Amino acid sequence: MSILERLEIHSIETFSNRYIGLLRVRTKDGSEGWGQVSPYNADITSLIVHRQIAPYALGSDAFDIEKLVLEIPEKEHKFPGSYLRRALAGLETALWDLRGKY
Repeated sequence: MSILERLEIHSIETFSNRYIGLLRVRTKDGSEGWGQVSPYNADITSLIVHRQIAPYALGSDAFDIEKLVLEIPEKEHKFPGSYLRRALAGLETALWDLRGKY
């Protein structure tokens, strides 16, 4: 697959407890990337991933990382803060991990 082709985000999963939170992004073709949300209250940050990050990321182009990183905080302007940024960092890391595999 050429890096220029669109690779759609199909699912976002989190695995967490209070102290560690991991995030897995999968694309329609089965490719995956992993990221880590902040270790500070990682269980809460994982909820933010599903409530405030995933609705915008699902169906988006996994290679257009900059667009997601800029667009999500803008769309969630009523709920800014460190939890949103921590969750977004986990998504961004997972997308860079995915991109590095191509």
